[in-house]
Amino acid sequence: MKYDVFYCKSWFRMKKVAIELWSEAIARSKHLSGDSYTALIASEVKPTCFIEFLIDKEMVGVSFLDDSLREYLSYQFQFVAPEKLFLTMATHREFIEGGTQVAGGTTYIFSQTGDLVIRRERFNPHLLEEAKSSFDPSRNYESFPAFGEYSSLIRTDR
Repeated sequence: MKYDVFYCKSWFRMKKVAIELWSEAIARSKHLSGDSYTALIASEVKPTCFIEFLIDKEMVGVSFLDDSLREYLSYQFQFVAPEKLFLTMATHREFIEGGTQVAGGTTYIFSQTGDLVIRRERFNPHLLEEAKSSFDPSRNYESFPAFGEYSSLIRTDR
């Protein structure tokens, strides 16, 4: 899968803009030194998703955006070993028709032991449901990507 990648310090969710666009050289140096940076996929102004490399927090976040730049799906990966990530959380959001307000969503919390917690929340009226289950954790492991090689992280089919 080929895609354009743009780099910045971070993605400002409220204003839906990139903060401090960077050259590939600056982003590569951040990647190699273990500093935080954000990769925007497909566009610097209307990305399909963005990846937040928060190395100091030992996590990588992936957020998928719809045509209105609303964050409808997000993944949170934690470092579990050097160069090894584990998908610990996935959240799917639904929005009020035609707006930016979240109507509700479902969060999946994964453990390396195979335990799964599913939380479904609606906001108007407020309703929170929780269920517990198990899953095969082997599919949640990912290698920390080489710079610019983000295909494995930006898969929505998990």
